[in-house]
Amino acid sequence: MQPAARFLAILVVLGTGLAAFPASAEPAAGKGIWPNGTGCAVSLTYDDSLTVHHGLVAPLLDTHGVRGTFYLSIHNLRDFDAWKGVATRGHELGNHSLFHPCRRQPPERFGWLAEDYDLANYTERRFHDELKLASKVLDMLDGGRPRSYGNNCCNLTIGSGENERPMDPILEKLFVAARGTVINKPVDPAKPVFTRLGHYSGDGKTFKQLRDEIENARAQGAWIIYMFHGVGKGTHNLFIDEEEHRQLVEWLGKERATIWTAPLVDVAQHLKGRE
Repeated sequence: MQPAARFLAILVVLGTGLAAFPASAEPAAGKGIWPNGTGCAVSLTYDDSLTVHHGLVAPLLDTHGVRGTFYLSIHNLRDFDAWKGVATRGHELGNHSLFHPCRRQPPERFGWLAEDYDLANYTERRFHDELKLASKVLDMLDGGRPRSYGNNCCNLTIGSGENERPMDPILEKLFVAARGTVINKPVDPAKPVFTRLGHYSGDGKTFKQLRDEIENARAQGAWIIYMFHGVGKGTHNLFIDEEEHRQLVEWLGKERATIWTAPLVDVAQHLKGRE
């Protein structure tokens, strides 16, 4: 099924009405920057609407008392009731666009992406309207909560040549925050750039590598954001080993008194509330 046809089918399924969801509670202000005396913030984010995310990852996070962000691409969206359940349990359903557009550079690495969805060919109007429509679909799953955007392919601009423009003004208008690109350093809570926060990739890493990076963020009192795709071999061509991921989540659950693991939108709202 073509992406546009798939999107129309999704609207038919979801168009029966909005489910009622309670609004997310704002985190209580704690000692220092982070809530309840915690020393740093961690946001685990998962891309591409994968079955393993609602089937394995969200229940694992629930078991250990932490919450995450799931960036949903609407053209790849299935299992609507399962995603509604993920939202009711306090996880964020973030916007990962209608059709997962990316800059097709170099072209040989993007054979999976039709030229129609090359961000180099996008206008600001098209980009804005597709993101806005994707959020309308997500509203049908979570009742219309505030959300963040997970930059597709970590791209920061649209258009090409003299028409290339940063997407920041559009993202600022539509979202609480945007994850931005991979920068391999934590976010400084004193000066976050909410339209391009910056993050680490967690794909392919071991628990020890992830723990060491988080401990570094804790030493700085900073916010560390991770991007994951698959969890376990066969779930995506980019993935973290399932056992390494389980150890990470289990450890974060044990460290809840000192590490705040929360959806990206919740942490961004917390920092904005301090401005």
